[in-house]
Amino acid sequence: MTKRVKMPDTTPGMDGGAACIGRVVIVEDQRLVAEFLQFHCRDLRLEVLQHATGYREGLASIRQHRPDLVLLDISLPDGDGLDLARQIIEEQPRVKILAISSHHDPWTMLQVQRIGIHGFVDKTDQRPNVVSEAIHAVLGGRVFYTQIVNQSSAAIRRDPKSFVRVLSDYEMRILSMIGESKSDDEIANTLNVASATVQSRRRDIMRKLDIHSTPKLIHYAIVNGLTRAEQLGRKKPT
Repeated sequence: MTKRVKMPDTTPGMDGGAACIGRVVIVEDQRLVAEFLQFHCRDLRLEVLQHATGYREGLASIRQHRPDLVLLDISLPDGDGLDLARQIIEEQPRVKILAISSHHDPWTMLQVQRIGIHGFVDKTDQRPNVVSEAIHAVLGGRVFYTQIVNQSSAAIRRDPKSFVRVLSDYEMRILSMIGESKSDDEIANTLNVASATVQSRRRDIMRKLDIHSTPKLIHYAIVNGLTRAEQLGRKKPT
């Protein structure tokens, strides 16, 4: 039997029912997951202001409603949820963000902490009561991460050859574009540098990671989350 986290008492509303204790925007493209989150929020006496299915719609909704909490999927059809979280935290630091995602690769887990996302729940490995606990904690001003976040970030920091230990942020950016199978010329145009500079950086990355072929480098970028397979070729939202 699922254990229900007890939410704080609320002041009765005009109709005799309990008043909502928080205002929520859901950004999730999977309909089944989104509907579960909507019902779950209402069961916890949270007011669901809008369900957005993508980056642009989510950003517009959050800007319009200024909710207390955003339930955010990291993988969206028109952009990266990590970029959306970063933008919202910069624009509206009062808004709390709880990421609920199946992505728990090393890069994603590291970015969740670096960006300052207030909570993370692995949707493939957690029960509904954990979502309740996370919502309760984040709305209460606390940080809530399921174990995978700390385990993953600790593991890559212990590995002397992990990308975090041996690559600069600039090299990690190049590696993410290599993972997208971009050529040296394409990467150079994006970074506004000479193609020879990118070639040199590619060699440095290979040497530091002890990887000696481009296909293996692409595989490394995808496995570690610097490049997500479902986002290959996707343009970044403007």
